[in-house]
Amino acid sequence: MRVTIKTLLNLPSLSHARVVAGEGGLDQTVDSISVLEYAEPTALQKSFFNSNEFYGNEIAITGFINIKDDIKAQCQTIKRLHQVGEVGIILYYVGIFMPKIDQKLIDLCNQLDFTLICMPENRIDIKYSEVIYEVIEIIVKNKLHDPYFVSEMLERISKLPDHQRSMDTILRLVSDRMTCSLYLVDSHFNNLNIANWPAISTITIHKIASYYRSTLSSLPVFPTTIAIERDICICSRAIQSEDASPLYLIMVKENGLLSMDLCDQAEEIIQLFINIWSRGHGKIGTDELVKAILNDEPIKMRRLAEILNINVKAVHHLVMIKTTQEHQDEKKQNELLATLQNTVTEVASLYFDVTFTGIYNDTFVLFLGGDKTKQACNNVREALLDMLSNQAYILVTSYGQANTTEVRRSFLLCNDYLSSARLIFPLKKSMTLQELEFAKYCYEIITKGERSIVDATSILTPLIQDEDFYDALCHTLTVYLLDAASNVTLTSTQLFVHKNTIKYRIRRINEQLKFDINKMPEHYNLYRAVAIRRLFEGQHNK
Repeated sequence: MRVTIKTLLNLPSLSHARVVAGEGGLDQTVDSISVLEYAEPTALQKSFFNSNEFYGNEIAITGFINIKDDIKAQCQTIKRLHQVGEVGIILYYVGIFMPKIDQKLIDLCNQLDFTLICMPENRIDIKYSEVIYEVIEIIVKNKLHDPYFVSEMLERISKLPDHQRSMDTILRLVSDRMTCSLYLVDSHFNNLNIANWPAISTITIHKIASYYRSTLSSLPVFPTTIAIERDICICSRAIQSEDASPLYLIMVKENGLLSMDLCDQAEEIIQLFINIWSRGHGKIGTDELVKAILNDEPIKMRRLAEILNINVKAVHHLVMIKTTQEHQDEKKQNELLATLQNTVTEVASLYFDVTFTGIYNDTFVLFLGGDKTKQACNNVREALLDMLSNQAYILVTSYGQANTTEVRRSFLLCNDYLSSARLIFPLKKSMTLQELEFAKYCYEIITKGERSIVDATSILTPLIQDEDFYDALCHTLTVYLLDAASNVTLTSTQLFVHKNTIKYRIRRINEQLKFDINKMPEHYNLYRAVAIRRLFEGQHNK
């Protein structure tokens, strides 16, 4: 039986709490609980979220005390919690510190199905510890009464977003369930992935390797107690990986004994994950290095980079090529992208030091180093566009990346918002990082609701007064700004009308709006408004 948010509401400590928003998330599984001490969305909090591991199914307790009057900050915090997989929050001290729960916060939680539970208001005597104790108790009891967790774990893995569905994530999920450390290594004890439990553990794979090399003994298949700094229980399993040498899962429990049954389940989960989602895990190749970077697996990335003699610190630019042919199986997509590998690499190497290339999901990725020529960024973009001109691909460029963390951010931005960018800029065969950022901004405006859309597009309202020409004027303005770079000749070509007609319509638009549409900042506000309008209509017509 799973422990859900709905289950928690039956606990005595939560019996008088009320669900304020996010009822759609009541069936979410809860595996842990934490306290959100510092909620203000500052650079410090951003660093905390970016540098810590979050794998979902956690509920947080907070009073929003340091942002009690800042509704915008409260909403930003909820968005961040939702993005990293938290399932809800339990809000304390409403009416004491935080005056009330704002409707904007309620609307956001409902939109995200992020459950917002409010403890009894105007009560300062209620304590975090009561809820924490009962939630932890019911989670532990559930684990003891339902020791078989393979099915539950596979269901959770299947629901993870692609960029979180990595071996590091899976090891952490299993490690937390078993309360032991897990190491995935090759036959030479080279560490591919690691999940320490507890996080401050000083037992390392190097110490384990040294012990077995010095004793000339093999890793135990059955739980065995050995002494490394202190007594630990250790067990191992061989894991088969397609197109790669066998890997070994090493399980280590401090101050306790490993269950043979739990070890068998851990082996089954890791083996199934490799067979279903990570075929070839442990294979030495640039595709695996790309996967390690984009899945944020630093240990695996460093090991593969060392073996392949690749300096990942030299990466400064990222080029992605995605197929636009939808409803095509992954194998055919990869075959199409693989045919590009040699030619694209050859073209890119004329302008950059090509560090390495690879294929990840449906994307061909080039990691580029230093520029070889002046205007290298523009030149390689034009050369690649020319090469891809008659093919169903779209080029995404992201220049000036400081490190692999920024590279991963650019990839995720492309993964999440390229479809929105293509609705805004349907004629573009090439997208920049800035255009993806703009698409993200427009998408977020739309997801905030009708009021937000109306506010962002209100600048177009005067055109409605010209009923006879409203559709023609709006369409011309949209093409002029988004597709033709404010060029009259290009606009006339794309709309198949004479240049003088376009000039007349633009003059009419200026008259209705009472300003020159090419003047900043009015130009940007119009640009944003027609982009939001086009994106909204594009999503509505899908």
